Amino acid sequence: MLPLLRLIQGRAFLSLFLLVSIYSIANYFIIKLIVSPRHLHVEHHLAQQEVERLTEALLREEEALGTIAHDWSAWDDTYKFVQNANPEYISSNLQDTTFANIELNLLYIFRLDGSRVWSRLLNFEREDDLGLPVYPVTGLASSHPLLRHSGVNSSISGLLKTAHGPLLIVSHPIITSENAGPIIGTLMLGRLLTKEFLAKLKKQTKVKFRLLDLDEQELLAKIPADISSLGSETPFVFYDTEDGITVYSLLRDYLGSPQWLLEVQADRPITEQSREILRYVLFSNIGIGLITLLLLLIFYRNQLRTATSTFRSLIDQALPSRTKAQPESPLLIDFNTDEFSRLSDDLRSMIADFEQTSEQQKHIISEYTTSRRQLNVQMVKEIKERLQIEEDLYKTQKNLEKQIEERTRELRQTNTVLQNEIVTRKEKEDELINHRKRLRALSSELMQIEDKERRQLATDLHDQVGQSLSVVKMYVDGLIASTSDDASQERLQLIGGIVEQTVQDVRTLTFELSPPILYELGLKAALEWLSEDFQKKYSLRIKSACDACPKCTTPAFLALIYRTIRELLINVVRHAHANSAGVEVRCTGKGVRITVMDNGCGMEDWDQKNGESTNGGFGLFSVRERVINIGGTVVIDSQKGQGTTITITIPIKEACAESGS
Repeated sequence: MLPLLRLIQGRAFLSLFLLVSIYSIANYFIIKLIVSPRHLHVEHHLAQQEVERLTEALLREEEALGTIAHDWSAWDDTYKFVQNANPEYISSNLQDTTFANIELNLLYIFRLDGSRVWSRLLNFEREDDLGLPVYPVTGLASSHPLLRHSGVNSSISGLLKTAHGPLLIVSHPIITSENAGPIIGTLMLGRLLTKEFLAKLKKQTKVKFRLLDLDEQELLAKIPADISSLGSETPFVFYDTEDGITVYSLLRDYLGSPQWLLEVQADRPITEQSREILRYVLFSNIGIGLITLLLLLIFYRNQLRTATSTFRSLIDQALPSRTKAQPESPLLIDFNTDEFSRLSDDLRSMIADFEQTSEQQKHIISEYTTSRRQLNVQMVKEIKERLQIEEDLYKTQKNLEKQIEERTRELRQTNTVLQNEIVTRKEKEDELINHRKRLRALSSELMQIEDKERRQLATDLHDQVGQSLSVVKMYVDGLIASTSDDASQERLQLIGGIVEQTVQDVRTLTFELSPPILYELGLKAALEWLSEDFQKKYSLRIKSACDACPKCTTPAFLALIYRTIRELLINVVRHAHANSAGVEVRCTGKGVRITVMDNGCGMEDWDQKNGESTNGGFGLFSVRERVINIGGTVVIDSQKGQGTTITITIPIKEACAESGS
């Protein structure tokens, strides 16, 4: 029996050892064949992201250069420079400092026929001009790809291969500041991808890369990877080494032709960790397997002894007559090969005792069966009562579900009605917004028409009525000189005075309708003239300050500002009883702010919400409505005895759009 037991233990040990070995080898190959390739795939994806991040950085540089090119090309000064080659434009805008400030190496200006207006290719390191054979001094053909612009919003950008290296170039049509044609020429801006620029790009993107010219066959021959498959279907080629991954991709010029090879070096952090994990898993599996094998053997032996001891205890309890014959020492201490034989004999004796007591057990079972039947009858009765209760609960639940369903249906109907009301309300709000937009557009159009009519009326008064009155004055002066009658001379002099006063009134009316100084010298000069006029007429001292208005403002918008200020000053003269006032026109980053202040009596009962006052007249109401119609705001700060300050703000965007820009 002992050799058999040892054989069983040896086989168990060998089986467990083989199981641990197979498990460790399986883990090794799973990591090697499944996990590691997935890690390599992730590393390829990360390396590809670095290439894409570098490409996006080049695109951002291209967009920034395109913004500068658009600002220069859509400019009235550039438009005029193409027409007359004004040297002031060169001295003001085309100096070396301008190139250095915006990091610009190339600026070319061509006419529509391709002839060159002005060009410069600057080298920042030597501060001298560079020659560029692809852009000769004589100009380009009108069919050149960089000169073909289909409309005012056309733009051509990309890389250009030159003798000085890759050149980031942008081409825009030359148009007016209002983004209107006709196109008169082409403006090109360029930035060389120098070593300093590429180093800056590496620092920004944190990507190790280099650009290789596809014409340099010697450098391409040293590349370990096969790049012949690069194209539209295979944009990336990966070359894996123990220390990192090299990614190759083609870089195309602005015509879409591949001209450079982009090489990006990426690290392999996941592979390093994968190797450490592989070694750790292998050694840990071996160690854990050996420890588990030892513990299983110990557990197997203890379980075997425990089962034998337990089995012996059961036999001793079943056969108490044999208990005295057994030794008092524990069974597990003197375990030998005869133990299984003695256990077999004890089992036979125990079976015989069980057969003797079977009749007694049957009798006991019969009694238990009778009691169980009575218990079953009682349980059946209780189950019927429980089923009845459950049926009542089921009916109640159904009734509640029906009520809930009806209530849910009512709530859905109510929700549908509310949703319809919300849709109707939104439609009404959209109609109201559209109506307001139409009102604003109508107000803008009326403002332009009013300004146009005022200017036309002022022109007619000056050119027709004023000239006619001047001629009449000349004739009256001639009649006075040729008449010797005192009575006639007196009447003629009276008529001449009336005509002269009428001429002055016509001139004053012309200035009030549409002051020429506003359109010829600007808003600042017009405000200074208005201050002098109010000083002469109403003895009101006015201190004015005016910033330069934005380029997008039109004569109609300037006239709106001028008339608004004049209306407010007239209101000061009529109602404020002030002796001094101040006018400020400031152009902020968001809009034009107009401030008119006085030291008069103020307005105690000003209604800010309705724009009305019992002593302010209709002037403030008309100003407020006019400003609000073009998207502006009016804020009035007034207290009795402390003067009044009126601040009007008009957004620049609204000013440009609503005043007909």
